[in-house]
Amino acid sequence: MFKKTIATFALLTAMSYASWDNLPILPQGEGQIAGQIGYMSMDPVSGPLLAVGVRYSPLSWLEISAKAPFGFFSIEGIKGYGDSNSYGIMNVQFGLKFQLSTGFSLYADGYLPGSNDFAQDNFAGDFGLQHSSIFTSVIWAKYIGYMLGDPWTNQYLHFGTEIDILFSSFSIYAGFDIIIGEEAQRYNCSMSGICSHDDGGSDNGIIVDLGFKIPLTDELTLDAAVEITGGSRFNIDGVDEPMIFSAALFYNF
Repeated sequence: MFKKTIATFALLTAMSYASWDNLPILPQGEGQIAGQIGYMSMDPVSGPLLAVGVRYSPLSWLEISAKAPFGFFSIEGIKGYGDSNSYGIMNVQFGLKFQLSTGFSLYADGYLPGSNDFAQDNFAGDFGLQHSSIFTSVIWAKYIGYMLGDPWTNQYLHFGTEIDILFSSFSIYAGFDIIIGEEAQRYNCSMSGICSHDDGGSDNGIIVDLGFKIPLTDELTLDAAVEITGGSRFNIDGVDEPMIFSAALFYNF
């Protein structure tokens, strides 16, 4: 039962954003490889997250991507779990992104079931529209999408915005995302392991990202960030709202 409750966070992992990012697709014939390491704190559950990904633009209007996250979590003080560990592949993501015009793009992402206890065990799809405005020293991105998956955990409308401020040798960014979930029947589980049904209620949340990027070479970029969550969606008795610290390397080819 606890697994069903905490599966709310299955897609809240490193490199989980729609079709890689909210910016226009890469130029035709160009691609990017990424590797990321992070740490999720959600007491009494915590542990490192790893992710690898690749994206490529075979056409001037199409970008394809794939991401594979891995979780290695420790669980303490939960009845039925003991001081155990849960590790393995989270939800592998495949993405398509279509550039409609300057600044506007459509995306479609698919998520496969994962082997980790805290991954979703069903298929999910995410569809949406993105728009970005690129100025001399500022990038402003917006998006709206709909996640279609398990109605108890990952079926929701989500939208948000991101601001990137560009300096001569680095950039900083801040993102704000809002999740409006379905008011569906869900499990509520206490730390004692006793679970009950909830016939409804809000399932909303917010995600705030703060980070910076530093170009190391013409091809290599370092990205470090912290992700903070809040709202009823991430509020479970006896479990802290998740926070993720991460660092990633992006290689352009």
